[in-house]
Amino acid sequence: MFRWGRWLLGLRILLDMSNEQQQDPTVVAFVCTHNACRSQIAEAWANKYASEGIRAVSAGTHPDEMVDPGAIRIMRSRHGVDLSGKHPKRLDAVGRIDVLVTMGCGVACPYVPGARLVEWDIPDPMGGSDEAYDEVIEVIRSKVKDLTAELERRQ
Repeated sequence: MFRWGRWLLGLRILLDMSNEQQQDPTVVAFVCTHNACRSQIAEAWANKYASEGIRAVSAGTHPDEMVDPGAIRIMRSRHGVDLSGKHPKRLDAVGRIDVLVTMGCGVACPYVPGARLVEWDIPDPMGGSDEAYDEVIEVIRSKVKDLTAELERRQ
């Protein structure tokens, strides 16, 4: 009887560990130079469109002091997405990363061991016209939808 009890306890521990591993979301980090515009937009879209099995974060290689006011304004007024509470952060503040998506940061693009690298060459609209923001926002939205759909199929 004692052996069965220990065996069942061991099996339960293994099953609990397996369930915990399955419940860890896939972490997608969107990275641009300043984490002030493109990567913030991508994080917002990914968290809007992705299932619970995917968690999006964003970061910059050289973060600005604040998120770009143009991105905040356009995302809120035209897309109903509020970026006003977001703050730029460094990549090392993010934690575990499974998929690293770069926005076109050139030679400043980071390397994260073990993470899948996805490179998007997206122009930075900061300081541009509303139309420039709209174009970039739509490109990012489309790419994020495709990426999240692909990641969900793999889960």
